[in-house]
Amino acid sequence: MEKTLYVTIYKRLRCVSISKGKIMKLPDREGVYIYREGDWIRVSLEGPYVPDADGIYVLYFRNFKCSGCRAFDNTWLKFVDEQGSIYNFVMIQCSNFFFECNDVAASDSFVFYLIFETPQVLIVVVENGIPIYIEREVGVLSLETLRDFVFNVRDRMSKVQVEEEEGLKEEESIYIDFASKNWKEITEKLKKIIYEGRIPREVCTEYGCRIVIE
Repeated sequence: MEKTLYVTIYKRLRCVSISKGKIMKLPDREGVYIYREGDWIRVSLEGPYVPDADGIYVLYFRNFKCSGCRAFDNTWLKFVDEQGSIYNFVMIQCSNFFFECNDVAASDSFVFYLIFETPQVLIVVVENGIPIYIEREVGVLSLETLRDFVFNVRDRMSKVQVEEEEGLKEEESIYIDFASKNWKEITEKLKKIIYEGRIPREVCTEYGCRIVIE
């Protein structure tokens, strides 16, 4: 199984669905947006979005040039509408992945979380200020599938075995450990690796997440 900064509020935005008597707006610009009380708030960052407050974060990675994203948007909005006070919702969008994106924070976030397909929803569990579990679903999810994915994350997380990490110790791989919290530096390393054609993947155990380069 593949396996979530305090930020400056920047601007509010536009868009698409009616929520509890008011229009819930989808952002119409590239960027990183946090959902707060019915609005998507754009945040200004120097690197990828990696929250340091403990909790469960649900991240939706979206491309403007993605018809599947447009098909999934209404399901996403319905779920945010019903669960917005319980989970931490974030939208990260570019025109076309990290290589066609004018917002640095969004572009870096696509790289940091290894987003090579959209629409994609990530759950990031943060404990003691560090991401310890990251899980993803790709494609146009139904509302029921999305609910199951988010609601049962703790159950799935509890089943992750440390033996996965023990097995990796025998491999000749490069590890990028999240414990350093130098998110921008990690992102730059990943960009270099991706452009070299190597394959990065996330591995998470109860001790935290790391990226393995094969």
